[in-house]
Amino acid sequence: MTKTGRLTIVTEESRLDGTLLARKGAPDPLGAATSFLRSLGLRDGDCITVTGENGTIGSVSVIFIDGASKADESLCVGAPAAAEVMALRSAAPIKASPKRKPKTKAAKKKKTTPKPGKATKTARPKKTVRRQKGKKRK
Repeated sequence: MTKTGRLTIVTEESRLDGTLLARKGAPDPLGAATSFLRSLGLRDGDCITVTGENGTIGSVSVIFIDGASKADESLCVGAPAAAEVMALRSAAPIKASPKRKPKTKAAKKKKTTPKPGKATKTARPKKTVRRQKGKKRK
């Protein structure tokens, strides 16, 4: 089987027009397919042609690829392929924005002038004990 379409690579998973690409017999078939495609100089967004056979990994449909090459861009210009690529890219995880520092509360200033109509406390003078003159403390 030979199929041409738009290559999408997201987190070590390669897809051809939405279908996962894999390498048969590899311990990590999805990662092996991505490594294989990158070793051929193919990148995310390229128009490619793959050869291989349809299959499944678990319950997921895949294409087990034997070979791949870059294809003429005119073969991938169709609107359905472009819409599908955009749908896949929007499903990719978005990086979180950097955390902002929490705002600190400004210290309240003490009021120096009393509000009109309110009684204010006045400082009381210290009480002093008077001693009689002439007697010395022992």
